[in-house]
Amino acid sequence: MRFLSLFLFSVALFGVGFLEPEEAFKPKIALGDTNGSIKVEIVLGDNIYLYKDKVKVEDADFNDGIDFTNITTTTKVVDHEGEGVYEESPLFTIDLKRNKELSNVHNVQVKLSYQGCSSAGLCYEPQESVLDIPIEGNTLALVTNMNAPAVQEVKKETPPSNDSSETDKIANVISGGSIWVIILSFFGFGLLLALTPCVFPMIPIISSVIMAQGKGMGAKRAFFLSLVYVLSMAVAYTIAGVLAGLFGANLQAAFQTPWIVTAFALVFVLLALSMFDVYELQIPHFLQSRLTKIGGQRGGIIGIAIMGFLSALIVGPCVAAPLAGALIYIGQTGDALLGGIALFSLSIGMGIPLLIVGTTSGKFMPKPGMWMDVIKAIFGVMLLGIAIWMMGRILEENTTLLLWGGLAIFVAVNAGALEPLGAHPAWSSRSNVKALGFLILLYGISLLVGGMVGAKSLLHPLDPFLSTKLEASTSTNLHNKFEKITSIEELDAILAENKGKKVLVDFYADWCVACKEYEEKTFSNEAVKTVMDQYVLVQVDVTANDEASKSITKQYGIFGPPAILFFNEKGLQNKGDTIIGFKEPKEFLDHLNTVH
Repeated sequence: MRFLSLFLFSVALFGVGFLEPEEAFKPKIALGDTNGSIKVEIVLGDNIYLYKDKVKVEDADFNDGIDFTNITTTTKVVDHEGEGVYEESPLFTIDLKRNKELSNVHNVQVKLSYQGCSSAGLCYEPQESVLDIPIEGNTLALVTNMNAPAVQEVKKETPPSNDSSETDKIANVISGGSIWVIILSFFGFGLLLALTPCVFPMIPIISSVIMAQGKGMGAKRAFFLSLVYVLSMAVAYTIAGVLAGLFGANLQAAFQTPWIVTAFALVFVLLALSMFDVYELQIPHFLQSRLTKIGGQRGGIIGIAIMGFLSALIVGPCVAAPLAGALIYIGQTGDALLGGIALFSLSIGMGIPLLIVGTTSGKFMPKPGMWMDVIKAIFGVMLLGIAIWMMGRILEENTTLLLWGGLAIFVAVNAGALEPLGAHPAWSSRSNVKALGFLILLYGISLLVGGMVGAKSLLHPLDPFLSTKLEASTSTNLHNKFEKITSIEELDAILAENKGKKVLVDFYADWCVACKEYEEKTFSNEAVKTVMDQYVLVQVDVTANDEASKSITKQYGIFGPPAILFFNEKGLQNKGDTIIGFKEPKEFLDHLNTVH
């Protein structure tokens, strides 16, 4: 905790104070040096630069009787990390030409689009402004009305849906509330997130690491160790969030590389084997004796702290609106201290159920017996399930199905599915366990067979054996078809091609639990599919977390999947309609019906 406090404080004290977008970029318009021309300038704040290829100067009104015949600039373009940027305020000269008779006073409108960054490490969302200036309609010269300004600063254009997004509203809780309001609000957000599937995988993890401490574990010690796990998880989550907010680096996504996922899955397999008494999991005796001399059982504490820290980054929760709101606040203000407090409160709220589960596991420890071996075996199976679930992020779906089938058969055999009942009477507990084991065995065999012939669904492992017509029906009607892309260039091209149509953009990753929920529950809902037919559907796959993924998420201020963006018929984003995190079918449908 001391380290976290010092880290956040030092970042807030010595870190960068980022400019607001309105301070970083100030568009201006003025008449040119000769009749028939105007000048547009984007005045940059200190240490701000613009990407050349992101700057667009366009006619905002094609039917106003004036054409833009030539757009030029003499502002120098410099190389910055392989890309051309304007480090000085770019000035553009636009030559005008009348294509019809105009009134004496006429407003020329210019649309500016641009995106830039601070040299201190923050990149701003794409900006858009519309500037206008009055001129003489026939001579294209300065109007004689002295009240008309020769140079005009202009406000940003507001998109058709100018409501704040859900994440912006949550970010305002931080900027506008007292410290206790922030702590309580985000603690409450965390409790709600604890009820989502993103946190469920941590339950068998904390239970198993507590039970792995051995006999003699009381409720008090179990509570203490659970608290270590939860605090370590919260510290990791907070540090990762602060870094993401300040620098746009998604640390959690970086931990989804195949070798890291495989290594952590192997840890769960080793923990599971210890639950089956294959060996006793403990640190070497020479380290135990050394640690005892310097303060008792710190080895167990350190191990649990490491497990909690890594669980937050690798197994960790999905991106949700409260998390994104805190990251937006940090990114826009640079206030890592206040944003970090919000993230830490969120993490603690998410950890409360884990604290209860861990403490309860310890409460059972002092009463060893046969039933205790059963409990350990159950946790061992759950850990193997977590390992398979994690490997499913990097393996083919049918390969994952084979692993699930093997686990099901393993459970069935240990439940006695293949053993004779002997003298056990009917309806006895032994008979019931055998019957359950036999059902699990049949299911496991179906998973194995289905996986061998290319099945992908845990619920429908025998689909490949059905008729071609039924198979085609189930595969095409699962949900509306998305066009999959991976880069900002592809998305820009789609938006340009589909002017006049509404576009829905889904940010997805193979390692995102909530993304899979969208696929299986929400997008496959018949009512949802009907409304989604009104949209051009695009899915941005950011699984690789490569430069293309980072570029497109940075462009739209997305800190991780799942996120769903909406664009209107003009190709402009309806920011107020953005969805961060998972929504059930009914809630998602209600949201679709309110999109502009």
